[in-house]
Amino acid sequence: MNPMRPPAPRPVSRRADAFTLIELLVVISIIAVLAGFVVGLAPVANRRMKESRVRAELAAVVSAIDSYKAKFGVYPPDNYDPNFKRSNPTQTSLFYELTGVLVDNQRQRLIATDDNEEIDPNDFLRYFGRDGVLNSVPRIQGTAAQQVKLDREQRKQLLRRNFKPSQYAELFRSKSTAGYVDLEVLTVGFSTDASGKKGNGIPWPGAIAPNLQPVPTNPGLNPWRYVSTNPTNNPGRYDLWAELPQGGGKPPLIIGNW
Repeated sequence: MNPMRPPAPRPVSRRADAFTLIELLVVISIIAVLAGFVVGLAPVANRRMKESRVRAELAAVVSAIDSYKAKFGVYPPDNYDPNFKRSNPTQTSLFYELTGVLVDNQRQRLIATDDNEEIDPNDFLRYFGRDGVLNSVPRIQGTAAQQVKLDREQRKQLLRRNFKPSQYAELFRSKSTAGYVDLEVLTVGFSTDASGKKGNGIPWPGAIAPNLQPVPTNPGLNPWRYVSTNPTNNPGRYDLWAELPQGGGKPPLIIGNW
């Protein structure tokens, strides 16, 4: 034996770097459990996001109505039928009361502020139970070159609340529908409308028969409900609410100002 020569190293047992089958199965099981939690929570998160949006829009409309009351001393009118002594909460002139209109007395027309659309008061009465709008000012007539400026100056006198295009829609789904008129309402959601706007928000389920829709002339339209004549939840004030379809046979979720 040579004392100067180092001893030969002993072989070291090394464990393979790869996962064993058992370890892989454990990891896969953990991932599956976590994925199940995520999938299960997704509908809840989506529902809460929708509810949050509706509550924010509710607060904005309430603020606009309160401003209206401060200016005119009354709440915006609803669609009250004195013959049946009840209100139709789904078809109201609330959109026009909060945005204002010009009154063309010469041509007997209401001029909408959002699109300059001319509205026949008879159509307004037929669908909203009102032949006029309190939040209005007379239109001053001028030449074609003057009219835009004159209208702009008159509108400064109105109480005006601007709504996003996703917050209102036409009462009709198509211009080819019999009896079509260009009238709009505040909405929580809609599938589409006659103006060509695509669906937005939380529409009413389209699978429901048209005669059971909130607005039969535009299936899918989910309007804000509004009652100021004898409200049941806020006596002396008004009821404003939205109905969110939940599916699965569950009743709609109601989000209101009470």
